[in-house]
Amino acid sequence: MPKIHPETKALIIKELKTRSTAEVADTFNVSQHQAQRIRKRFEETGDVFVKPRSGRPRKTTAREDRLLGRKSKASPFSTAAELHQAWSPQVPVSTRTVCRILSRNGLHGRICAQKPALNKRQLKKRVAFAKALSLLKGWTLEKWQKVDISDESSVELHHSHSKYCRTPTGARMDPRFTQKIVKFGGGKIMVWGYIQYGGLREICRVEGNINSLKYQEVLATSYIPNHKRGQILQQDGARSHTSISTSKFLKAKKIKVLQDWPARSPDRNIIEHVWGRMKEEAWKTKPKNLDELWEACKTAFFAIPDDFINKLYESLSNRMDAVLQAHGSHTRY
Repeated sequence: MPKIHPETKALIIKELKTRSTAEVADTFNVSQHQAQRIRKRFEETGDVFVKPRSGRPRKTTAREDRLLGRKSKASPFSTAAELHQAWSPQVPVSTRTVCRILSRNGLHGRICAQKPALNKRQLKKRVAFAKALSLLKGWTLEKWQKVDISDESSVELHHSHSKYCRTPTGARMDPRFTQKIVKFGGGKIMVWGYIQYGGLREICRVEGNINSLKYQEVLATSYIPNHKRGQILQQDGARSHTSISTSKFLKAKKIKVLQDWPARSPDRNIIEHVWGRMKEEAWKTKPKNLDELWEACKTAFFAIPDDFINKLYESLSNRMDAVLQAHGSHTRY
């Protein structure tokens, strides 16, 4: 709301003695509410001057702040500098002030959550799968306990996640404060594993790309020996998992598979959390080569507490409900 000069306020009070509030407001280009507040304050205090207030006075008006908020909501990926350029307050302000105004209005800068792109067909499949495996369909924790969750994952020797660092002024490029990166991560290994409620798990290293034959070898050596009758194998829709030869192999081994697992759904696959924890612990050991990385991954994988895995299983019903509430879109998981 723009400030009104004391002389203008005095004229408004004088005119209000003989004219209506609407007429005075139009004459001085103010709202009727402003005119009424000026008269009320004069009647209470006897003057038109605003009393000194503590703190630094605001540079922008509430209306300008709302305009900035609307611009940010319309273009959520714009930086504070870009919004500053598109915004035109009456008084020049800094980009830092723009950040403060946005934060004060609940618009905080955050690193974007990375989620897979989903088309309409995939959204429908996610909803259909969540309905079929919801609590209403009898998929309680007791039933989920019979499902073995499996997946593959690649692990880089040198991870390149962004790190925060506090540096003295002008020392940003000092080697002590820079994060060292290696092209292509310095090499990587591929692992396959599965988890089961109660803590039973297995992991193996896979050389090269996983095709149908190699996937069947992995199952034969790392899954089938521990497989119990009545357990259900969960696997995603990768070609090596759903090929004709793999389907015949699983049928011959009498392994029941959880059908219709939707594509691009890492929020359903709880083993993703296990991979994340395993990688973080493995990287802490600072392996120098791929063999050391594999040993570190194996140690970290089996060191994960059983309770951690059990809690992931307990979240599966909530994950299905979250997908339904999001109409198949992304969830917080």
